[in-house]
Amino acid sequence: MSIEKQLSEVFKHNEASLQCPPSLDNRIMAEYEQAAMDKGRNVKMMKKGRLPKVALIAIIVVLLCGFAYGSKLLFSNATDKLSYQLYSSDAFHLNEETFQNARATLKEVRSQLLPGETAVVYLPEIIKDVPLYGVFNPDYNTDIHEWQQVLEEQGVTEKLPASLLDGVYQFEGGALNNLFYPLIGWDQDELLAEMEAEKKTSNNEQPIWRLTDLTTNLSMSSYSSIYKAENGKAIYLSCQIFDQSVFKIDAYTLPTNDVEELNLNGKKAHYTKNNQSLLAESGVLQSVMWLAEKDGKSIMYTIESDSPDISKETLIEAAKSLP
Repeated sequence: MSIEKQLSEVFKHNEASLQCPPSLDNRIMAEYEQAAMDKGRNVKMMKKGRLPKVALIAIIVVLLCGFAYGSKLLFSNATDKLSYQLYSSDAFHLNEETFQNARATLKEVRSQLLPGETAVVYLPEIIKDVPLYGVFNPDYNTDIHEWQQVLEEQGVTEKLPASLLDGVYQFEGGALNNLFYPLIGWDQDELLAEMEAEKKTSNNEQPIWRLTDLTTNLSMSSYSSIYKAENGKAIYLSCQIFDQSVFKIDAYTLPTNDVEELNLNGKKAHYTKNNQSLLAESGVLQSVMWLAEKDGKSIMYTIESDSPDISKETLIEAAKSLP
């Protein structure tokens, strides 16, 4: 059975039990119409005006390398409108050669992007049924006051710190989108068709990719702030803002990755260590994630680092220091 068919069956199974908030059971594990799954919080939504009262929006978050069968639930976290589940499975573990080749391709495409541009890259050799992967080149706003205003306009009202961990990490800039899990536009279906056609007629080894229009993705937005130490180590503070009524995010990781539940100043949070991150500079990404709801919007906060010398304890300390 194809992934699309399995996802369709999952939707049919859950459709009858969908409830309006606050009884958050499902934001749907798959897309209602011919699921187009993608790595890194890439999103496909139904056209405006066709959403039922509970937004049937598909987000497949793949922390490692794709949608996984036979998965095991590691943890869940939820607010009234936003639910997040992390599952483990080694069904689609990448061998080292495939992993490094994919990283090299994504890095090559990123080097061709102008600041602020986001692209989708066609990589069916990773997982046939998950061929699209997002990548973007950040356009950093280095003025912390201007960047604070951008965040406040989106409902993020906490004061952005000028530094983290007693001044060791200084604010360097803020950018739209997430460096490690880029959002892409709703144009991904059309772009996929173009790239599949190009693949059939192309004889060269150059990456196949297209620019994607983020302005078509009206359901959510993502913002990242980077803090750097003098030695070059970096910590990223990101927030993903969801505008629809109900969301459910299903994420997948390998059983060998580290996962730990945290008490973050009274908030439920989770630490994860991804040992096979396609977009992390080191290939390893550590994250602390928690959820919130403000002014009718759901927000997912993450504080992350791909610097191999930053410890779990340091990252958690940085998260606890935030307002």
